[in-house]
Parts: sequence; C-alpha cells; structure tokens
Amino acid sequence: MVLALFLSTFASLASANPSAGAARLGDSLILELKDQHDQTVTINEQTNMVLFAAGKSTSALMSKTLEDLPPTILKDKKALYVADISGMPSFITKIVAIPKMQKRPYTIALLKDDAQSKRFPQKDDAITIIKLKSGKITDITFVTKQEEITKALQ
Repeated sequence: MVLALFLSTFASLASANPSAGAARLGDSLILELKDQHDQTVTINEQTNMVLFAAGKSTSALMSKTLEDLPPTILKDKKALYVADISGMPSFITKIVAIPKMQKRPYTIALLKDDAQSKRFPQKDDAITIIKLKSGKITDITFVTKQEEITKALQ
C-alpha cells in the first residue's frame, strides 16, 4: 500500500512537470546541432535566445510567425530556432519535412535525438523561449501566440 501510494505520487509529479530533467535558470546551454541543410549550428556564448518547438503545431506556429518577419530576424537578434523532430518517422523526415524546411530563408536547428530534446524545457502546444547571457539561461517562458513570439524577437 505504501509503495503504491509512493509510485502514484511520483507518477503524478512526473506528469505535472513534463520537463523534469530539463535545463533550468542559471544552467549552461551550449550545444552543437545540425540544421536543415546539414550544416553545424551552435548554441554558444554569443546566442541571446533559443526558440524551441517540440511538435507539429508549435513548428507550424514558428513557421507562420517567421514568414511575417524579416528573413534575417533570427540572425539579427542572435537567436536560434530549434525544432524537435526526434519523434518524426525517418521516412517522413527525409522525404517531406527536411525538403520543406530547406525552402525556408532562416536556419532551423534540428533535434533528432530524444535525449537532446529532454534538455529543453517544454509544455504541450507552447513555444519555449529561452533567453541566454554568456551561454547561461537567464529566462524561460512558454508562449502560444504569434504576437508573443514576435514581441520576444523585438
């Protein structure tokens, strides 16, 4: 009975925080990834912001938002858009998703590994905006509206 109660409590805590184990305020976030053109991109000391999309709906929101902004906005703001494609079937990734992403005028860093994805704080159907200073996380916010992403990039 005690074990069942413990396991139940543990399970509810884990589900209440789907980002358990993810980077937090003050943590260093230095990471090397590949983009949609298979070029190396780095989250480093010069990166000011990471916009993380963990699913199809959030990736669509990011694409729509970036379509309406200057194509150099991410570069100008020293920001990086990171898309989690770790759960996507490899066939779909290669045949559909990557070719579509390659048409975008901005860089999309790709997370292809579930373990890497877990390093990023995330909430269902929200873009994670991670602000950085000298490679350390100074702020984490979750947004669900195009206007909120646009405001963060101003």
